[in-house]
Amino acid sequence: MGGQGALPKVVGRSAPQEAAAGDKHATLPDLLEVRDVTVSYAGGGAPALWRVNLAVGRGERLGIVGESGSGKSTLALAMSGLLPAEARLEEGLVCFEGRDLRSFERTELRRFRGGSLARVPQDSLGGLNPVITVGRQLRDALRAHTKLGKEEERSRLQASLRAVGLSDIEHKLRAYPHELSGGMRQRVLIAMALVNEPQLLVADEPTTALDATIQAQILALIRDAISRTGMSLVLISHDIGVVGTVCNRIVIMYRGEIVEDGPFEATYLKPRHPYTAALIEASQGKRLNPTKAHAWHETEDLRLGSQCLSRRPDPLPECVACPPLEEAGGSRARWFGVSTLRSATTRKGVK
Repeated sequence: MGGQGALPKVVGRSAPQEAAAGDKHATLPDLLEVRDVTVSYAGGGAPALWRVNLAVGRGERLGIVGESGSGKSTLALAMSGLLPAEARLEEGLVCFEGRDLRSFERTELRRFRGGSLARVPQDSLGGLNPVITVGRQLRDALRAHTKLGKEEERSRLQASLRAVGLSDIEHKLRAYPHELSGGMRQRVLIAMALVNEPQLLVADEPTTALDATIQAQILALIRDAISRTGMSLVLISHDIGVVGTVCNRIVIMYRGEIVEDGPFEATYLKPRHPYTAALIEASQGKRLNPTKAHAWHETEDLRLGSQCLSRRPDPLPECVACPPLEEAGGSRARWFGVSTLRSATTRKGVK
C-alpha cells in the first residue's frame, strides 16, 4: 500500500508534530468530541454513522475524506447539532468544550451555531436565501451574535467581504444570490461563517462544482483565515488532494465508519487501509486494478443486515468481522491486517 507517489502541493500547512510541546493549545482539552455516535435515518437500513469516535483539537485542521454515502455530511451535521428530523441519534454524544450539545438550552444552541461553530455548506445557492440581499443576510448573521453600532456594523460587513477577496463591496451587499457567480456565492458563505469569528469552522465540500482555478482560490481563503485567526477546521471532501492543501490530519470514512485516522503526510505516503490507498490512487488519476478490486471481498458484519466496513486483499475467513480501530505509529486504522484474529465459529456466536 505504500509508495503512493508525491504529495499534493501544500501551501502554508504545518507539520503534524506542531501540536507538541510549545503549542499554546497543547494543555487545553479538545474543542469538540464525538463519542460512540451512531446515527440512523427513517426507513431503516444500515446506520449512516456507526460508533464514530473523533476529537478536534484547538487550532487543529482536520480533513474528513470518503466517497459519496460514506457518512461525511451526516457527521458534519451531528458535530453542528443540526441533524434533520428524519435522522435519529441512536447512541453516543457530541461535546463542545466538554459539554454535551443535548444539554444546551435553545438560546445557547443559537449562540453556538454561527457563533462558536460555523458551517460552510456545499451548495452555495441553497445555502443563501434567494429573496434576501447578501448584505441583509450578512447583517442578520452578525446581529444574531453581536450588538454593534450602525457604522461599526457596516464596517464589519464590508471588511468580511473584502477579506474573502470580493471587490465592488457596495454592489455585492445590495445583490441577490442569483446575481452572483458560484465562486462569489461561495465567498459570501465563507464571509458569513467567519463574520462572528468562530472557534471551529466546518466546511462541507466547499469547492463542489467550482472550476479548478476558483477551487484553489477558495481553499487559499480558508487556509489564510485559519492561519490568521487560529480557529479549528473540519474540511470535508471526497478528494484527498484537496484536503492535503489545507489540513495536517486526515480521517478516512467508509460506509459510516472511520477506517483510518492519522497525520496527513504519513497517511498519504504510507496508507494502512486498502480503501485509503484506493482513494489516493483515484486522486492521482489512476484506475483501480480490477483484479485487486475483485479481491476486496466483503464479509458480513455483526450489525443488522449491513456489510462489514473493512476490506483487505485475500481476506482471511478467521478474521474479526468488524475489527476495532487500532493505534500504531501515531495513527489509527481499522482493517484485518492490524486486528486480532478469531475463529469463524466464535464470530458467528457474537451478538
